[in-house]
Amino acid sequence: MPDSAVGRTGPSCRPASPTADGDGLLGKKLGSFVFGALAFALVVPAPLGASDRHEAGAQLSLQSGPAANTGPRASQTRPETQAAPLNAVRYFVEFRSRTGFYGHTYVVYGQLDGRGKRTDVHYAGLYPEGGPVGFMLGHVLPVPATVDAVEDDLTDPVTEAYLRIVTAEEFAKITAAIGRLRANTQLWNALLNNCNDFAAELAQELRLRTPSTLLIPELFVSGLREMNGS
Repeated sequence: MPDSAVGRTGPSCRPASPTADGDGLLGKKLGSFVFGALAFALVVPAPLGASDRHEAGAQLSLQSGPAANTGPRASQTRPETQAAPLNAVRYFVEFRSRTGFYGHTYVVYGQLDGRGKRTDVHYAGLYPEGGPVGFMLGHVLPVPATVDAVEDDLTDPVTEAYLRIVTAEEFAKITAAIGRLRANTQLWNALLNNCNDFAAELAQELRLRTPSTLLIPELFVSGLREMNGS
């Protein structure tokens, strides 16, 4: 049998080569795929590196302005300083002695403002009425006396003074006792009811110990201070 006949009718052992149309179709698909991949790479941004994230955060911080302080310091408030009020009122009672024939004992009482200045000051003491005659007669007999201050209490030098800072309750007791003594008739006698007895009665309202009322006024006031402390 001729070789040419076998070549025409037998099956071929080689793969069939692609046609021209098949090559064109495959090329178009491959080109579309490559174009799409390039486009995707251009459109989608690459992930940020460490340095890129730091710069982006800094730019965001600058754009948004200073961040509000919301940490623990923001909630802390500065404690207010509580100064002592300048109008705080305190009370005082001062037992005094002054110069005289053998002296005189009296009390000064009132208020202290926030700066320690004395305000609303009052004077009280037991003093015989009738001038020098009443004073001399009072060494023998009881004579009428006044509880109000006399001029010498305001002008004569003070020889001794004992100051007590008292509470409002104690001050009320002192003023009530003076008011009670002033409302009743008082008698003065050098031995039985003298100026020291008057001061001692007020001191006892404050529960203070008192020395002998027969001492001269200067020694009575100094003894009052020594027995009760400053």
